[in-house]
Amino acid sequence: MRAGIDDAETAAAELLPEADAELNDQATVEATNFFVSVKEVREFVKGEVPAAAVFISVIMCVLTVERLVNNRGTRVTLVDGFVQPHFKAYCRRLEKMDPFRRDARVLQVTVWDPKIRSHGRPRFQTGVVYELKKIHIMKFYHDMVQGSMQSLGTANPGVIQEFADFEMAKRARLDSPAP
Repeated sequence: MRAGIDDAETAAAELLPEADAELNDQATVEATNFFVSVKEVREFVKGEVPAAAVFISVIMCVLTVERLVNNRGTRVTLVDGFVQPHFKAYCRRLEKMDPFRRDARVLQVTVWDPKIRSHGRPRFQTGVVYELKKIHIMKFYHDMVQGSMQSLGTANPGVIQEFADFEMAKRARLDSPAP
């Protein structure tokens, strides 16, 4: 019987360093896979063909917001965050483009609701810059890059942050502690 206990203690002792290595790898990936433009995200998805468990973070501006038909999430269409000062002019140009060309200039993220939803103001506002973290399952749908993420909740606080402008978002990112 004692041999089984010793084996369990040894196995548990080995799990801790493995978990620490996973956490370090996670922090490195989250710091590395950070993008501020749709073009960068497209190049990453084309070149890397990321696995479902690979996360990215973006600082981008909301173009459109659409509640999913099943009412369990929101589809957010994003454009480059640095375009915010010229947002209305950029929107007018996108509206004139055919869908194929427009799709190449946007990133679409499905933000799934937490189990307990708040009924306050809508989470996303058109024309506002957000940092979105832990976007995964990145893929092309036709020519549009799409991803998915879990919304705020007790399991993942701080995955969505709103900023007044792109420069504030960049400063906040630079000022945040390194992983």
